[in-house]
Amino acid sequence: MLKYTDLKCTDRQDLMEVLPLPKPFTVLVEPTSVCCFRCVMCFQSLPGSSYFTDNRMHMPLERFARVIDQLAAWEGPKVKVLKLSLYGEPLLNPDFAAMVRMAHAAEVSERMETTTNAALLTPEIAEALIDAQMDYMRVSIYAADAERHRKVTNSAVTPAQIHENLRMLQEMKAQRGSQRPFVSCKMLDSFDTENEAFMAMYADVADEVYLDKPHGWIGVEGAEFIESYYEEDLATAVADMQENSTARIACPMPFTTMTVRSNGDVSPCCVDFIGGTNLGNMEESSLEEIWRSDAWYEFQKMQLEGRKDENSSCARCDIYLSDHYTRDNIDGFPVERLR
Repeated sequence: MLKYTDLKCTDRQDLMEVLPLPKPFTVLVEPTSVCCFRCVMCFQSLPGSSYFTDNRMHMPLERFARVIDQLAAWEGPKVKVLKLSLYGEPLLNPDFAAMVRMAHAAEVSERMETTTNAALLTPEIAEALIDAQMDYMRVSIYAADAERHRKVTNSAVTPAQIHENLRMLQEMKAQRGSQRPFVSCKMLDSFDTENEAFMAMYADVADEVYLDKPHGWIGVEGAEFIESYYEEDLATAVADMQENSTARIACPMPFTTMTVRSNGDVSPCCVDFIGGTNLGNMEESSLEEIWRSDAWYEFQKMQLEGRKDENSSCARCDIYLSDHYTRDNIDGFPVERLR
């Protein structure tokens, strides 16, 4: 199997040549918005009440089934990627194994993935991942050192426990002669020797280990995501973000991506935890209807016309400028060709 980091570079289509898409390339479904960690660089650690905290919940299995049914009823090619994760830790949902099996049986996507911290990986979930041939499991590692891991995640889970969970999964894969799920462990670049420690720690239980670039989230008052994680290495992290920043005008995500929150809200964005880009709810309209809606069209048009400041979330986001996280440049795509 291809490394996870190679997927974005292999058989890529020029987005400028294929827009508008009949359906999104990627659909993310959120099994839960609850997390077992409270990482200092994540909105899960923010105090107070907000759209996010008010809607923290597991997606009911019945709602997930309706999402899958709507994808199955949507005519045309399969979505390229179905990702069973978004803002929470997916393994917290007691129905996660059933969701994986249901999505696999429906055959609504070319590839199925999830992102997890692997702290709650059990033999039952591992069995479901193997049985359903989950293609990729991206594992977020937050520190190689146990004390730093505790400080960053505000949890009692240790890197050794995560390593053991992944060892169990790899052992079960070997027993069944399965390459899937391909386990890809990633950590934010620490810009110091912790990078090497991370690589060495997970080399024997992952199919790939790699470093991610520092990034923020939607900016909210009182949040210092990058500052909280990097502390003394902040200047290096900021310089790295600036080095990988572009001058793009339009965010390509609304043209390729659809996310379904655990409460049913649907958005063209996978970083908008505050809900400013919600354009519908799959309990009120089908995913296809939302994708073809005037609201979605107007959102895309706003991006192409450089009016992102009109949206409460887009106005405070800069992730789309990163050449690490956003590879497509659609600046200049004619608005009249959207329909």
